[in-house]
Amino acid sequence: MSEEKENGKKEIEVFPFIEGETIDLVAFNSKWADLYCKWQNDPNVRRYARNMWPHTIEDVKKWFEPSPDRHTREFIVFTIYHKGDKRPIGSVGFSRINWVNKNANIFVVIGEPEYWGKSIAIEANKLLIKYGFTEMNFHKIYASVHSPNTRSLRAAEKLGFQKEGIIKKVEYVDGRYVDEHKFALFKRDWIKSNQNES
Repeated sequence: MSEEKENGKKEIEVFPFIEGETIDLVAFNSKWADLYCKWQNDPNVRRYARNMWPHTIEDVKKWFEPSPDRHTREFIVFTIYHKGDKRPIGSVGFSRINWVNKNANIFVVIGEPEYWGKSIAIEANKLLIKYGFTEMNFHKIYASVHSPNTRSLRAAEKLGFQKEGIIKKVEYVDGRYVDEHKFALFKRDWIKSNQNES
């Protein structure tokens, strides 16, 4: 019997869209709206995500309402589902998608702190990058990381991103202005590095 059933909660059937080793990426699910709301408001989780405004459960539920411009979406978001523990633990996706110029910003949030430092963000990003280049046909995937977030700075380099520049003292984090590091990964470089690994 699953832990969810033991606690009297209804188990949610999961349909992986992208399969990984430790995690799967599944479609954003309105049944997990309470979790997304928790992650958006958690002071530790939102610190580097720069979620500066509180979110209510009603705010989060609006994310799932039909939109007339859905076919020209600027966001693609997945829930990170831990296969072994059978639970959603974060989200990963593309924002600011530019379909004409074929580029997008990549982001990841591990909402459950007990999964931090376990390379799950790296795996989620690798799965999403592959999807972005091989299915969405992006030309460039980019990311922004703020100076205090040393873990994400290291992760960007591990993933093959190249630093394009630093915008000095642009973000206000923990009472002081910090630098924003701009990273980019081009499809041609990703293909080349994956050929070298195989």
